[in-house]
Amino acid sequence: MLNIFLKATNERFVLKDIHFDSTVRDLKVILEIICGIPAHLQWITYLDEGDLLDKRKLKYYDPVPGATFVLTVWHVYEPIVQAVVAGDEAKLSKLGVLPHLEFSSPIADRLSPEDKLKYINERASVAMFTAAHREKLNIVEFLCRHNVGINYQTASGRTPLMVAAAHGSLKVMTTLLEHNANVDMKDVFNQTADDFAVLFNNTQSKRVLIQFRWKKRMENSLKKGKLKSDATTDQGPKKPDTAAKKAQLLAKISADREKQHARLLSSQERLKQDFFRLQSAEQPSKEKTEQDDEELDKNDNISEKLFKENSFENGRQASSKLIPKDKSLPVTTQQQQQPKLFATQFYDVYSDMSYDDFIKIKNAFISQYFN
Repeated sequence: MLNIFLKATNERFVLKDIHFDSTVRDLKVILEIICGIPAHLQWITYLDEGDLLDKRKLKYYDPVPGATFVLTVWHVYEPIVQAVVAGDEAKLSKLGVLPHLEFSSPIADRLSPEDKLKYINERASVAMFTAAHREKLNIVEFLCRHNVGINYQTASGRTPLMVAAAHGSLKVMTTLLEHNANVDMKDVFNQTADDFAVLFNNTQSKRVLIQFRWKKRMENSLKKGKLKSDATTDQGPKKPDTAAKKAQLLAKISADREKQHARLLSSQERLKQDFFRLQSAEQPSKEKTEQDDEELDKNDNISEKLFKENSFENGRQASSKLIPKDKSLPVTTQQQQQPKLFATQFYDVYSDMSYDDFIKIKNAFISQYFN
């Protein structure tokens, strides 16, 4: 067991479980959680005013059980720790913890504007870390309103939320979480605020963290639902665009159908023209055949009429014109010449008879003389 005396505030802390084989650096890291002072601001002495070296083991200094180590805060930050422990906002605001307030010190005056801003933020973060450890709610709220030191991490990765969870500072934890403190941040030992709540057996701190995570999930779920509803609402005004697209699609389909119908009518018209063309090509040949038949019938009628009306003499004279005078038919026998002479006489006598009478007499004549 070791006793720790914080010289700046006259506070005492007790370490029940500590091994003397641990180094001074290990002790300082532990004291971040026990005393609420970042390790890089600690100056530890034992028996005399000599500073204990970080790499030395505690047993090197031969401490006795129940020995008291004196913890001194670096003098530049000591007024800040004292103002936080006293809960004095007015005094703290004059110590260079707010970027928008004028601050002058031998160190700050030598820094560039950027480095001075970092220096002021560092001072505000130390104040936030110590206030979270001491459960100084007014200081925490004061710093949160100016949005400084909320997610500050020491050299070992410890945050104000971790020390608040370790010591059960529930109101401080709630305030930090309401101002977007990162509950999932880890230190160099891969520990989170939940691990510190379990390590120091603070079930209430663990419950606060669980409730915060549940609330965060619900908010995210509601936000997603709202985004979906907003997206659905935003799609409302776009319905006319959808209707316009549908109208354009229907118009396009109608135009395509009209074009297809026009092509179909054109094809039908073309087929109809081809049909009429073929029919007109066949009609002349048919008419020509009928004309030829009529002309043949007409010629036959004319020939029959001419044969009936004209005399046989005229026919003989016509036949005599076809046969030249200097060429006579060959005479074969006497019998062939006699019918010819008689027939000539016969035609001369009966030249004026009708065609039917002529046929009768001719048949009687042939039957009498040629049988």
